[in-house]
Amino acid sequence: MFGAAPSTAAGTTTVKVASYNVDSAWREVSQPEIPRWDARLVGIKNSINAVKPDVIGIQEAPDITIGPRLYTQAADIRKATGYAMYQPANGTAEPIPILWRSGLFKLTAASYKIFEYKRYPDFGRAMTWVKLKSRATGHDFFVFNTHFEVGAGAQAARNSEAAMLAAEIKRVNPGGLPAFVTGDFNDTSSNSAPQTARLNAIGYGDSYWMTGTRMHPEYNTYNEYRRPRVGGYRIDQVYAGSVTGITVVYWENWTAFGNQMVGGRPPSDHNMIYTVATFQ
Repeated sequence: MFGAAPSTAAGTTTVKVASYNVDSAWREVSQPEIPRWDARLVGIKNSINAVKPDVIGIQEAPDITIGPRLYTQAADIRKATGYAMYQPANGTAEPIPILWRSGLFKLTAASYKIFEYKRYPDFGRAMTWVKLKSRATGHDFFVFNTHFEVGAGAQAARNSEAAMLAAEIKRVNPGGLPAFVTGDFNDTSSNSAPQTARLNAIGYGDSYWMTGTRMHPEYNTYNEYRRPRVGGYRIDQVYAGSVTGITVVYWENWTAFGNQMVGGRPPSDHNMIYTVATFQ
């Protein structure tokens, strides 16, 4: 893991931004051999507390009723970790909250945009965003979070979602303030991937390629509740961009271990990924 608390020397803001698909509690219905949400929550909390991201884009953390129980996954993560959180009202958008360390950053704006609405568990696709201000430097920056359609036959949907995502980012951040885009894009990052092409076109790069200092780049970010698997298939990404310049100094594909494991499995079917970047 890289570094510790953010540095603000010489008016520079350093921020550690993570993306984490935590997997819905619906898993207990679709795959009952996987540990249930309450057990996985402990591993997720321990993973987040080990990495200590400053901001986290979360995917698949819905408010969902299974049998007699209402699960409030995002709120559970917020309570377990002590982060502040923005999440649209239940039922308005796919569950993609953004969490941040309120001692470091102040929320100044937030909203969401629906790309396509569907009733859960068929995810409707959307994006959320927050504008944060560093309490130490006064620098403003944005974080956008999204989750694209899954499936080999869903390329047209992902193409459309990428176009809508880029257009909304341009609308929300026309001045090109420093910004990060987190997400499970269900498509590995490449020049031909729709999210890469669309975000490159508006000045955002995949943080993986913006630094030569990486940890576990050889592993898939989608782990299927197994220990790390070599393949480099990165469907989870963090993009970064700024008209004034942004420097990515580190990228990691976090692999769970120790008290982050649950019944011998990672706490989600995705690894958390994160990047460390600086801007002025």
